[in-house]
Amino acid sequence: MSPDPTLLTGLGAALALFLSGCGSAYATTHASLFAARHPYSMACNMAMVPVVIAGVLALYGVIIGYLLTSKINSNGEISLVDGYKFLSAGLSVGLACLASGMGMGLYLKKLNDEEYFFVRKGKAGPDNVSKKGSFLTLFLCLVFFEAIGLYGLIVALFLVG
Repeated sequence: MSPDPTLLTGLGAALALFLSGCGSAYATTHASLFAARHPYSMACNMAMVPVVIAGVLALYGVIIGYLLTSKINSNGEISLVDGYKFLSAGLSVGLACLASGMGMGLYLKKLNDEEYFFVRKGKAGPDNVSKKGSFLTLFLCLVFFEAIGLYGLIVALFLVG
């Protein structure tokens, strides 16, 4: 007895949403700690950039989840091969976003454990904070971690389309 293709498609949509959400949540947790720990960081208004970059990972799963549920709701019959393709699409984007979020989170956790910024003697404030690291380095690392999830989205779009 073969599995139901509609069930495989639904599992693909659920896995896309769940796994990409888990990756995004892990990265957002450490990005929020980074922003809270370094209130004077990155020209005072750039502390939320890692949070936004981490949050985009969840959108990749939502995109594929929507496309897969629209395949279920269409009047066309889903073949067994298409069911497996749609399950693979959900796994592709979900696992890629999970890996991307874990990498981002571990990188930000490392930055949170070290002293990324230090306050000079005197009054604490944005003018008395010095960086050990560079914002460009931080941003580029986060973008390259984000690319892992984007590659999973591209593969999933090929599988769905």
